[in-house]
Amino acid sequence: MIASPFPKKRSTMKVTVVKSFAPISIPIPIPIPISIAAVFALLTVLLAGLSSIATAQTARTIPPERPVTETFFATTVADPYRYMEDVARPEVVEYMRGESAHARRILDAIPGREAIEKRINELSQANPAIFGVQITGADKNPRVFYYKLAAGMSSRVLCVRDGFRGAERVVFDAASLNKEGRRYAIDFFRASPDGRHVVVAVAAGGSEDTAIRLLEVGSSGTRDLGVEIDRIGFADDTAWSNDSRSFFYNRLPAQKLGEPTNRYLFSQAYRHVVGRPAARDEILLGHNSSGVNLADIDIPSVRLSDDGKTLVGRVEHGDAREISIYTASASQIGGEVSWRRVIQPADQVTNFALHHHAMYLLTKKNAPRFKVVRMGLGMGTFANATVIIPQGDTVIAQIEVAQDGLYIRELFGGVDRLQRLNFSNSVFSGGKLEFVRLPFDLSIRQLITSPTRPGALLRLESWTEPPKYVTVEERTANIGETSLHPKSSADFANIVELRQSATAKDGTKIPISLIYRKSTSLNSFNPTLIRAYGAYGMVQTPTFNPSTLAWLERGGILATCHVRGGGEFGEVWHLGGKRLTKPNSWQDLIACTEYLIERGFTRRERVGIQGGSAGGITVGRAMTERPDLFAAVVPSVGVLDALRMEFTPNGPPNIPEFGSVKTQDGFQGLLEMSSVHHVKSGVKYPAVMLMHGVNDPRVEVWHSVKMAARLGAATRDLAEAKPILLRLDYDAGHGVGSTRNQRNAELADIYAFMLWQFGEAGFQPPAAK
Repeated sequence: MIASPFPKKRSTMKVTVVKSFAPISIPIPIPIPISIAAVFALLTVLLAGLSSIATAQTARTIPPERPVTETFFATTVADPYRYMEDVARPEVVEYMRGESAHARRILDAIPGREAIEKRINELSQANPAIFGVQITGADKNPRVFYYKLAAGMSSRVLCVRDGFRGAERVVFDAASLNKEGRRYAIDFFRASPDGRHVVVAVAAGGSEDTAIRLLEVGSSGTRDLGVEIDRIGFADDTAWSNDSRSFFYNRLPAQKLGEPTNRYLFSQAYRHVVGRPAARDEILLGHNSSGVNLADIDIPSVRLSDDGKTLVGRVEHGDAREISIYTASASQIGGEVSWRRVIQPADQVTNFALHHHAMYLLTKKNAPRFKVVRMGLGMGTFANATVIIPQGDTVIAQIEVAQDGLYIRELFGGVDRLQRLNFSNSVFSGGKLEFVRLPFDLSIRQLITSPTRPGALLRLESWTEPPKYVTVEERTANIGETSLHPKSSADFANIVELRQSATAKDGTKIPISLIYRKSTSLNSFNPTLIRAYGAYGMVQTPTFNPSTLAWLERGGILATCHVRGGGEFGEVWHLGGKRLTKPNSWQDLIACTEYLIERGFTRRERVGIQGGSAGGITVGRAMTERPDLFAAVVPSVGVLDALRMEFTPNGPPNIPEFGSVKTQDGFQGLLEMSSVHHVKSGVKYPAVMLMHGVNDPRVEVWHSVKMAARLGAATRDLAEAKPILLRLDYDAGHGVGSTRNQRNAELADIYAFMLWQFGEAGFQPPAAK
């Protein structure tokens, strides 16, 4: 998957949610009459900015075309920049370095950029960020592990405290590994059930070339046990045994030269015993395991049942959401493990939770909004599973087991709500569901439970409400406060949310989430940035980001268009923007933009779009289909040459979501969603800033390089071509592991670039060179 943003795999990724799109009682901008003189004054400022913009060069250089032609199912496709996929080729290196330097000069020359980055830096440190909480121990004073990014910190560190109110101490800082210009960051961690050990995954420079380390966590400090295991492709598949004596992990094979597309293939699940050399780790679930038939793209992982007697194997089939599940007796550990498949992809199970001798399955089979079924861990099968929670009007997004019950997170019209199926009720005959009363319309960004502890810990936030961690009490299901997350000093009191919907060309209503200042008026001159994604059934989650105030304070509007391909309304919404239906994703974005213009929020000269990773397809094709509709476009680490995606290291796992050129339907779908193949010479395209981390392992940097070259060539003869910038970061990848400073600089560049192109006063360079 391309996640957050392409994750290397992501069918485990939990579906997230957006605010309700039902009418709510908040201020709505009202059109206001303005004088003709005022209109001319505003137009004068706008056009003055646009005239200076029009003189900007399209790109510093136009690389030569060396067409490679291929024929797919009687259709011949030319690729003039195939050679640029070799980013180590000297002429490509020179082009990238030159264009990157050119983009940096242009961006740094925008007068207001420095000030807006300063404001972003201030806002990003408005409060310490605490996230990724894990709780260990079964008593009332658990060990609490979490990431922390405090003011002044560039990268997150791993911390622990004993109990929610215990003294904080740092467990691990990846910066301690930095050497010779290589910057390390934590990718993932997993604490043992007893809290004495933690597995930490680290990688350098956003590369996601991940290795795991094993640490012993004492009350007086941390000890590195000297265990380091490399080639960890899917670190978040790591799980501890119930007794904390061993852990299971997924590992990739050593890569052979000349086989780049094999990077994420043929992975296997291993077991490591604490205190034993890693060289003795055993394969529990792999391509030669008994009773298992794995494809090359399959991603196996292993965990234990609550009583420790049953091994449960989960197999993800690339980035497909449907998984397979295997079971085996844990007594076979140390010898040959014989597995039995109990769930296959046709059962359409996307996740599961274990409780005693039962398995609770989240499935979309005959239930596009999902249902929950229960089956025994012994000889149970999906065919004889019992429906515990049938499909309803909501989308069931997540299930987690605690000692007291099954917690169910649902998406209800864009708002998260939480229910609990109390195990003290008659669960097996359909016990009673009870609602957990949440404090405001929100997103549950984390739902944390443990089979050995009652209750739950939730991380709540919205577009305008800062994050807070709260507990769900066992007896009453009431919400309790914790002191985990300090109150933010970023003031969103004057910022409001609005949910609207646009009508797509096929009549479908497309939700839009908006945030802006209360004083915003519908005068069509509001700077507006629209973000979109639309893949894998992922939902655009309401996220509190204090740095967005730097945009909102200037009268800007931030909009999120919840295009099809996501999961806002369950599997139907996902399938509405997948493979041959993928055009709905960018056509939905076009519809959202037209709606905001028609309703007076903005105008085409003052609107820009941004999308990252798989969202690059959405914004790239919206631009090529309607170049007249936008003033600026920013694809970030975007998929822009979809025809070539499957020939990259992360390509094969993404075939289930996007298709393959080896089938006629697959080829036609990929060609349609490939932005670089829809760029036409002589067309006036909006200004484009292509942003990419050079070390990106999920979406190769050449996607942006080829797009920059193609746009530059297509607009080279235009008298008033808009700028095409290739903004590269040579110490970043897909965004994983980026520092606070890197993220702030990216956001400052996006905001400054947009405001420059909108003709905003204070952001117009004296002359573009």
